[in-house]
Amino acid sequence: MATELIFFRLRGHRDQITAIRFLSVAGDQPSTAVAGFLLSASKDTFMKLWDLSTQHGIQTIVAHRSEVWSLDVDSEMDLVFTGSAEGELKAWKIDFDSLSEGLREMETGGVVASQTYYQTSLICISRF
Repeated sequence: MATELIFFRLRGHRDQITAIRFLSVAGDQPSTAVAGFLLSASKDTFMKLWDLSTQHGIQTIVAHRSEVWSLDVDSEMDLVFTGSAEGELKAWKIDFDSLSEGLREMETGGVVASQTYYQTSLICISRF
């Protein structure tokens, strides 16, 4: 019998997830924290950016008008490319300055972030 080991679940997509990519950001993370970010794409037309250290979704973008079938990050980790069922490819710029501001968990269990953290982490820069 196989044992299922789940560290945590990230919930937010409304349909099947079609792609995920990990992003790492240099910073002062405690050694016990899960550092970095996760990008996910789905048939629900959304691309989501997740903060793995707090296990929260920090940005949801309607990336395309139809299912997002592919997602990849360039080798410099500053551009994200998405492709969809409508035949469109988009390029997104990752704003690491916004990401470095980060989410902070309060003692009450709530999460607080700077205003720019939620709104400008991913910006569409081109459509092909």
